[in-house]
Amino acid sequence: MNLSLEWIRRRKWFLLLLGIAALLVISPISEVYAQQDNIISPLTAIILLAVAFGTAEKKGTLLCFSVLTSVWFVVSILTEGSGLFARESLVAPLLFMILLAAIFILLARWLIRAAFIDTEVLCAAICGYLLIGIFWAGLYAIIMLNDAKALVSISNSRIELGDMLYFSYTTLTTTGFGDILPKNPVVRMCAVIEAIVGIFYNTIVIARFVSLYGIERPEPRGEASVRQESD
Repeated sequence: MNLSLEWIRRRKWFLLLLGIAALLVISPISEVYAQQDNIISPLTAIILLAVAFGTAEKKGTLLCFSVLTSVWFVVSILTEGSGLFARESLVAPLLFMILLAAIFILLARWLIRAAFIDTEVLCAAICGYLLIGIFWAGLYAIIMLNDAKALVSISNSRIELGDMLYFSYTTLTTTGFGDILPKNPVVRMCAVIEAIVGIFYNTIVIARFVSLYGIERPEPRGEASVRQESD
């Protein structure tokens, strides 16, 4: 049991990256999203709790995060189809976005304190970038509850959740294919802010990596003592 918990602590950002990647892979499948409370929400709750367990330094932080995750999960079950993004109720999506913001804060603090570059640091940096895209997709979904034409497709097809994620990431990466257009002024401003945030995030992360470049991972004491004796 202790080995399993220790493995989670060491691989928390890798687990989160796998979870986000799975979310993005299945996002075009509307049948899966129609049952998101039964399929996606439980898996998301487990991944979020694992990340919080591996990152939170204080028991109070872990407790608050666990309670918030549990409340979000219960609300997502009670409000069918609204566990991740806005559908019939805004309560669960807003709680989910608060969870995303909390995870991002924990991630940013962990990245700042990193002493060297390893696979977990790389996974954390990628996760932070992907979390920004998911967070903004939630914003677009909430706005579209009040204005169904806030985002329109040039093919006149209905905008689904997968389309919001697609638009969010093409905006975040400043790709902008132009097949989905923001018509609402609020969405336009959100898209501009998302693009700016994406640029600054990449700049800060690259600067952080440069500062850590060349710093070797410290050896365990046993290996260091053996090397000294051999010398």
